[in-house]
Amino acid sequence: MSSDPIDALVESWQRELPGLDVAPMATVARLNRLSLLVNRRIEETLAAHGSSLADFDVLSALRRSGAPYLLKPSDLSRQVMLSPSGMTHRVDLLEAAGLVERRRDPANRRTMPVALTEAGVEAAEELVRVVVDVESEILGRLTRAQHKSIDDATRTLLADLTS
Repeated sequence: MSSDPIDALVESWQRELPGLDVAPMATVARLNRLSLLVNRRIEETLAAHGSSLADFDVLSALRRSGAPYLLKPSDLSRQVMLSPSGMTHRVDLLEAAGLVERRRDPANRRTMPVALTEAGVEAAEELVRVVVDVESEILGRLTRAQHKSIDDATRTLLADLTS
């Protein structure tokens, strides 16, 4: 296997602090770099389809909620991990594009749930296929066993960090 810039980072720390095991630094650096590169590739692909990762996050959260593809703004913010003000701005943009609409809630007049329009459902379904294609391409060099191993390891780390 060829070396990468992170190998050089590890080698320099091993030279400078020979008693320090910097293997965790290498793993975390690779995870960070991988995340940046994957997100960049997805963003570029979505941009070519006239969308963005932020739009995709909102549209896909609404679509996977099931019919009638409607969520309260607070639930949507939580799912997308975006502040309420950020969500308001994102919904405004998607509403202007005709992909979502705000609806009155007769049971609670203080909130206006956000719903996908017909065009929003179509866009969400197209974009999820596009994203899955990109992710499949990125992971295409891995064997099923490697894919499962990465999945298992990252699931464990995420569970530890979020508990």
